[in-house]
This record gives sequence, structure tokens and C-alpha cells, in this order.
Amino acid sequence: MQQVFLAHIGLAYISLILLLTRGVLSAKMVDWRQYKLLKIAPHLVDTLLLISGITIFFAFGFSWAETWIWSKLLFLVLYVIFAAKAFKKNQRFSLKHFLLAVVSFMLVLLIAVMH
Repeated sequence: MQQVFLAHIGLAYISLILLLTRGVLSAKMVDWRQYKLLKIAPHLVDTLLLISGITIFFAFGFSWAETWIWSKLLFLVLYVIFAAKAFKKNQRFSLKHFLLAVVSFMLVLLIAVMH
């Protein structure tokens, strides 16, 4: 189980790096979608991150009654919404939504570290 936990932490940092990379490239008006890795990797990493998170949740016997779980899920959903709006295809890059996505992601990480 420790391997799943460590993989989850590593995937979280990789996901953040991919988010920041796409944001910086978008801000510089570089089409990051031309790079296959930057198109596919975020989806793969975030899927594995979600699967490992669910595995950890059930393996450690966490309860839905714990409010920090709901907070983490809320900020995760906000992260996905803001990132989707920031990087929407065929539209201008939204710095506001990108920054909101970064803040949401950082709050997910903060909650994880505190629990």
C-alpha cells in the first residue's frame, strides 16, 4: 500500500508540473497541443491520480463523514472545471481560469498534506 501512496504523491506533482507547463506555454502563445506528450499525459496522469486516490481512500478505511474528504473533492472538481476553461480549444487562453485552477490544485495538495 505504501507504493500506491508514494505513486499518488508523485502523480500529484507530475500533474502540477504538466498544468504549469501548459499554462506557461499558453501564456507565451505557444500551441502546446502540437506536442503529443502534453496532449495525452495530463489525462493519463490525472486518471491514475484519481484511481490511486480512490484506492487509498478505501484501503485506509476513510469515512465519507470526514469533512476534509468533501473539501478535497470540491477543490478537485473546481480544478477540473477551471483547467478546462483555461485551456479550451479554439479559444483564447484564460489566465484567470488558469490561476484559479492552480489555486484549486494547491488547496487539494494542502488538504492532503494536513491529513
